[in-house]
Amino acid sequence: MHRALCCALSLGVLLVSTAAVAAAETTPPEVAQAERLYSDGRFKESLAILNAYLKDHPRDATALTDRGDDYEALNDQRSAIADYTAALSINPDYAYALASRCESYREVDDSQAALKDCDAAINLNPKSAYAYRERALLKVASNDLQAALADADQSVGLAPNNAFGFAVRCRIYVEMASYSKALSDCNSAIAIDNSEQYAYFQRGRVEIAQSQWNAAVADFEKTLLLDSSQTGSYYWLAIAQLNLGAYPAALAQADRYISSNVDDADGHLLRAQIEAKLGNTAEARTSAADALRHYRIVNDESGAAKAQALLDSLGASATPAPQ
Repeated sequence: MHRALCCALSLGVLLVSTAAVAAAETTPPEVAQAERLYSDGRFKESLAILNAYLKDHPRDATALTDRGDDYEALNDQRSAIADYTAALSINPDYAYALASRCESYREVDDSQAALKDCDAAINLNPKSAYAYRERALLKVASNDLQAALADADQSVGLAPNNAFGFAVRCRIYVEMASYSKALSDCNSAIAIDNSEQYAYFQRGRVEIAQSQWNAAVADFEKTLLLDSSQTGSYYWLAIAQLNLGAYPAALAQADRYISSNVDDADGHLLRAQIEAKLGNTAEARTSAADALRHYRIVNDESGAAKAQALLDSLGASATPAPQ
């Protein structure tokens, strides 16, 4: 679901697709029905109705954008991008379609195209909290934290009842190590919408930084309860349980994380540390060697040094560097 829509659910008001707000007075009944289904989270049913409607009305920019929203919610970002692009070919000044395509481009890691769309959306509609949120996330990814914070501030100011806006700013404060501000924003997000999983995830990171291990476990477990696809939670759960001395539980979480992130060097290093605590020296050496190999692949010298130090402490020799 597009984050522009989430706060309406939490406030208990009627939810309609943002794409159709401007055209609300002339919305065809089929499109209106699809939007109601979308608001109920019935994305496949909404998609089926829009597919049929668009066969006879292929130049309805609102319907194309609504269908793009369905595809985005179903994580079919390429189809979403195609529909947003089609809508924009009909109405190049459709700010919401630009912001939506920005999000989908971000989801497929095309940051250059995403940033271009978010910039264009904001130029067309300087009050688009949605576009500011998306651009803030792009700025975080490029480590431009001050610019990210400026956009997040705009987003929160324009949409003070949007939980995700506070959660995004919480994440930025986490990256800046401003943990008290991060905690305040994550708590605000949860107060607005207690199903906002992104806020629990970021609050868990604050608790990790503050060594509040039990609180972190609770927040990352809540994140997974709300959205089982957030596999990064397993990594942080493993760290919290390692520090609580719950080594078997920590190992189980590390294994879950690695199963979904097989090339992540940090995951392999964490697993090695847990195995070492369990006294499983051979397994710890294997995981540390895996971590070292993956750090070298991405030229992470700092990470490689940590993995090598662990190997040395386990009495293992270095693996040869790739030629």
